Amino acid sequence: MLWCGCGVLLVLCIGPLSCLTASPCPAGCCCPRPGLLVLCESLGLRSLPRSVPLSTSALSVARNQLCNVDHLLRPFSSLQELSLSQNQLARFPRGLPPSLESLLLQENRITYITAGALRQLGNLTRLDLENNRIRAIQPGALQGLYKLQVLTLKGNNLTSLPLNLPPSLTHLDLSANCISALDLPSLSFLVNLQVLKINSNCLRSVPESAFDRLPRLRSVSLANNLWACECDILYLYRWLMSGRLKMATDLVCTQPVHLAHRLLLNLSVMAICPRVLRPNESMHRPHLNSALGRKLDMVTARQTQLSLFEDKRDLGERISKETTFAPFPKDVPEARLSLEHYTLESLTYEECLFLNKTQPVSPSQLKTVTSLSDEEQKSRDNITGRYPRSNTTSAEGTQSLPSTNRDGPWPTPDPRWFTQYKSAVVISLLAVLCVVVGLLMLAVLLVLKVVLRRQQRVAPLNAGSGG
Repeated sequence: MLWCGCGVLLVLCIGPLSCLTASPCPAGCCCPRPGLLVLCESLGLRSLPRSVPLSTSALSVARNQLCNVDHLLRPFSSLQELSLSQNQLARFPRGLPPSLESLLLQENRITYITAGALRQLGNLTRLDLENNRIRAIQPGALQGLYKLQVLTLKGNNLTSLPLNLPPSLTHLDLSANCISALDLPSLSFLVNLQVLKINSNCLRSVPESAFDRLPRLRSVSLANNLWACECDILYLYRWLMSGRLKMATDLVCTQPVHLAHRLLLNLSVMAICPRVLRPNESMHRPHLNSALGRKLDMVTARQTQLSLFEDKRDLGERISKETTFAPFPKDVPEARLSLEHYTLESLTYEECLFLNKTQPVSPSQLKTVTSLSDEEQKSRDNITGRYPRSNTTSAEGTQSLPSTNRDGPWPTPDPRWFTQYKSAVVISLLAVLCVVVGLLMLAVLLVLKVVLRRQQRVAPLNAGSGG
């Protein structure tokens, strides 16, 4: 009986220590740092792995067969980065943890966004909904995301700009939709917007003063739309010719017929809108104020002077020389395998498996927080992913956006990791102390047992001598 009690005591003391030494990484997943960064991609999962630690900061379950994850991720109170890309989600997930800062939902089957879907996600800085089937976003659905900086809605079925967009946005991608008009109220509040992508839509013109209230705008993509090179497009023509943006040769007219397939900025004002410069209508220019009229006159005079010295081909060559594109780094694939910090967006599942086979990972190589400081944000203006390199209008030489978010500078490690590490050390010491105490108790019990046996032998001798 005594030995059974000692065995139970040892099991209770050694149990916590064995739990600490066991790996919390789910089967089939890749965990560069178990408990912080967990990648469970391309495993054919139909439900979330049950053994993912609740302390995980970055979780990717991309390229699986998940159909519904509502309220399953709510207990992950430390989760900051989540990728549910390339699954089979038919609606926006519900019950996500409020700690999320980056949410990737590309290539699912989401058709609409309700007003309450993102109500608890006030810490989001990046939301990627590329290549879904979104037809409508309820007014105010994105209004409460006061920290949102990057919003990607590329490749959906939107017919208009979402209403009540948060003014914190710096990058907005609405390319490859069905948008036929720009809504001035939706654009006027985006005072921090730097990059706007609205190429490959159904725009025919841009309304008056559409871009005038965007003081930080430095890059616009407008190509592959249904531009009607008529009087209504004179605002966009004047805005581009003013020299604010150095872009030029990618806006092609589709109407009228005699200007089809012509480059907008190779045309003159007379060709675009003949009635603007007619003497009998010079005082009655519809949709144009006097200041715009004067600027158009200056542009026309400038073009007339240029036509005396050079033809349109020379003009096109000069414009193309002014437009410069920042090349992509040639060593991006090699750099990914020698990164000093790993994040959900900087490390693919395949690279994770390769790293586990080739080199150990130190705790200082982890960083899962996606929020950027002001200085880091200035150096990482191109934070969004999957932007095309062409068809971009830039005020600073059209700096191209990288294909992913993995090529920017890397922040310092998260100090919260050291707190978790210290907690694990304390728990380990307590477990070891428990084992030592158990061994001491076992030794005390053995000594007591020996003493009791000796007393039992001495007692009969005393009784016999007394008789």
